[in-house]
Amino acid sequence: MNFIKKTKIIATISDINCWEEKLIELYKAWTNIIRFNFSHAQHEAVSKILNIIKELNLTWKTNLSTLLDTKWPEIRTGDIQEKISVKKWEKFNIFVDESLVKLKNDIYCDYNYLLEDVKKDQIIIIDSWLLKVKVVSLTKTHVVVEALNNHLIWSRRHVNLPGVSLKLPGITYKDEKDILFAIKNGIDFIAASFIRHQNNVLEIKSLLKKYNANHIQIISKIENQEALENLDWIVKESDGVMVARGDLGVEIEISKLPYYQKFIMDICFTYGKTIIVATELLKSMVESPFPTRAEISDVYNCVVLRTDCTMLSDETAVGNFPIQSCQMMTDVILEAEQHTNNKHKDFEITFTENYALDKKMIAKNALIIADEVKADYILLFTNSWFLARIVSAFKPNHTVFAFTKDEKVLRSMNFLFAIYPFLIGSWGKYPLEDEKNALSYLELNWFVKKGQKIVVINDVVEWNAMSPYVKIINI
Repeated sequence: MNFIKKTKIIATISDINCWEEKLIELYKAWTNIIRFNFSHAQHEAVSKILNIIKELNLTWKTNLSTLLDTKWPEIRTGDIQEKISVKKWEKFNIFVDESLVKLKNDIYCDYNYLLEDVKKDQIIIIDSWLLKVKVVSLTKTHVVVEALNNHLIWSRRHVNLPGVSLKLPGITYKDEKDILFAIKNGIDFIAASFIRHQNNVLEIKSLLKKYNANHIQIISKIENQEALENLDWIVKESDGVMVARGDLGVEIEISKLPYYQKFIMDICFTYGKTIIVATELLKSMVESPFPTRAEISDVYNCVVLRTDCTMLSDETAVGNFPIQSCQMMTDVILEAEQHTNNKHKDFEITFTENYALDKKMIAKNALIIADEVKADYILLFTNSWFLARIVSAFKPNHTVFAFTKDEKVLRSMNFLFAIYPFLIGSWGKYPLEDEKNALSYLELNWFVKKGQKIVVINDVVEWNAMSPYVKIINI
């Protein structure tokens, strides 16, 4: 039986709560990608951790990729001297000019277009659903709102405007600095927060292209209603998509969150794009060594629904049981995958060249062959990670060993479902030579053994052209 998990794990690391041994232990617990949350992370501290990861990867103690999560242009309340106690049905004012805040219960909001964008009876969410207010009236200087529940408001609380098309930049000055940091320090993925439409993605692509960093993959975080309305275009332009359930669950009615999670996943499957499910998957393990039954069911169902990656946030960044959280995630993933049989559903690709379409058909049929002959593993070779991405998008039922000679391609494959990448020094003169070297490496390192059956996807040069092929090897 195949006990190598196919669903990948992303673990968030705090730059003040990380060391070499922790990274090694997370990797041994089957973490694939290390995430840095740049709402809090600092360049200098992250640089030190990145250097540790590079050294560990160089010596093959780990094979970890890295992900930078941007902060995004937030909307927040202002600073206050003491907490404001708001009672249900009480009215108070929200100003966009802080100098006009006079009364004790009035607050400031740093979104300059608030008076233009909200309407009477609009709902405004303050402090991540802890306070819900309704717009009663608008003046030239402020919005009058009515509280729909009791709450204590403190400084710098998040403000959400569900359903509003926000006049905010796609990339802030801080985000641009952080992305340039990512380019300079060899980070593999950018998780772009609060993507609202395709232009936000194109803006990041343009920045990466300007600095010759097209290899960095862009993961669009879906966190508000506007993104849901533009989802098709966002998915097409992105390398992957994250269901960021924390902020999305604030922007929409929380009862609708499971529906939209599946809706986002289905659009990603339509275009063969990688999907990440994030937020509170094992939240109780921040404080407890054991999760709740509901959390276990949540992770299990995410795997059954065919997510490519699951993500741990506070559990590994600031929690008391980071390694146990990752190991628990792995255990549940392995259990769920034993009871999941993928049907290799077709999907659209933006490439129209015959060679790309040929590879797509070869990939799909290779997976069908692997199922029919009850193969143990699949083996492929790739220069650009395109073949690995196509194979992954068809959702293999087998672990896929992918060999490449490019380290950037190697790290990029770490968020692909079922794909386990390895580095090969250089391609041999003939495909058979590459296959022999790869199988020898896998056998020497106990990944495969004699008597097993391997389905191979490779290319052969014929008549000065590359032709993809599939074959079966009995070791």
